[in-house]
Amino acid sequence: MPELLTRQMDIIADRIFSPSSPGKGPGLMQAAAQAAPIPVRLLLGILVIFYFPAFTIQLAMDATGRWVGSPLLQMITIGSELFVFATILVSRHTRALISQSWPVWVPVIAAFASALWSYNRVGTIQAANTYMTTALLGLIIVGQLPGFQSIRFVVRTMAVGCLLSILWVFLFPETAVHQLTDPYQTVHAGLWRGVFSHKQGLGYFSGVTLGLLLYYRTSIFPAPVWAFFLACSGACLVGTQSATGIIAAAIAPAFLSMAYFVARLPVPLRQPMFVKFAIAIGVLGAAFKLGILDYLIVGTLGKSTDLSGRAEFWPIILRNFYSSGYSLFGGGFGARIAAEMSEWSVDNGYVDKFLEFGYVFSPLIFGTFVAILWGGIRLVIANPAEQTRTNIFPFAIWSVTLILNITESNFMTKCLSTVLTSIAVGLVIQQTQLISSISFSRKSPVEYRRVD
Repeated sequence: MPELLTRQMDIIADRIFSPSSPGKGPGLMQAAAQAAPIPVRLLLGILVIFYFPAFTIQLAMDATGRWVGSPLLQMITIGSELFVFATILVSRHTRALISQSWPVWVPVIAAFASALWSYNRVGTIQAANTYMTTALLGLIIVGQLPGFQSIRFVVRTMAVGCLLSILWVFLFPETAVHQLTDPYQTVHAGLWRGVFSHKQGLGYFSGVTLGLLLYYRTSIFPAPVWAFFLACSGACLVGTQSATGIIAAAIAPAFLSMAYFVARLPVPLRQPMFVKFAIAIGVLGAAFKLGILDYLIVGTLGKSTDLSGRAEFWPIILRNFYSSGYSLFGGGFGARIAAEMSEWSVDNGYVDKFLEFGYVFSPLIFGTFVAILWGGIRLVIANPAEQTRTNIFPFAIWSVTLILNITESNFMTKCLSTVLTSIAVGLVIQQTQLISSISFSRKSPVEYRRVD
């Protein structure tokens, strides 16, 4: 029976990646080995680290916090774009995946299109190009490392990012730790930022890394190595004292566990159970909004329930936007229209996208977000037992991203969230095709014996 399943999986992979000649191409794992040798994986890992983004403040800012640019970062940016398009050209597996990834392409096209009415057209085109490259990196990871291989790869790379941050804290504390002499936000003095530009960046990053390591455990690293990197991510989280990071570390394994629980139920029970979980999450959200959780949040996390003042100035920013003349189409992607609306940082992904795309096009962006979530849910509901650890990832990581963007602006930016979003989209497409082929093989055993 295991041998039959293995043979069928190879044939299924051939059909997914070689629809014109089923049964003649390489199997899924063989294709991955051919397409992603170790040097390519190392190069991809290095590029992903710089798209976390890492080393920006160390390489491209002066002592006053002014952006001065960096020839090295420019070379890496150009090199990453060349790598992305070269990989697309030489890998038909990747091309097939990218051509079907419309939830990635819709925001990219909207970002470029917004240059037509942008507050800053040049800035919009540059930001859209950077966003496109970041998004394609995530899809290339899935195209080159199908299934759980892509999850293992990105979590390992994230773990290395935590280790690098610790090394930077001890080797270069003047840039890796917030200082009283910093040109802004001296309130964070003494807190870690590692290879990132701000303690919140490292906090979010290390929290997600810790959560994924806690859930997947030795599926990512052998036990001793796993324990070491778990300690690294935990140390980074403690060094930042980031409430966002703590929440990420808690909800990432929670959503993965919830999805795993649903995926292991009999198929008819999965969708009703999702509805129950959605109601429970809605009740928690309402309890927070009504102040029922105030004592727990303030007492446990030591954080204010007005989200560090953000909930107070979001309405002010929106009122300014409504009267700005940009509310219909928005100020344009990456045009920094928010800086014209208020002296405060928005720190909310939803408000940011509304400011950039306005009443007309923000529903398109948010509709795409809903489609990604629904794709992740459908993948969990349709999950076959042998694919569970892969199929729960898109729903869980996208749910975490949606929640954390309430207090962070990570949608459609050069950051880890964009890479993880593209990985989630790629896995939804790849695994849905795989499930469909498995179902077809079970219904048509005669045809598979003929092909084999």
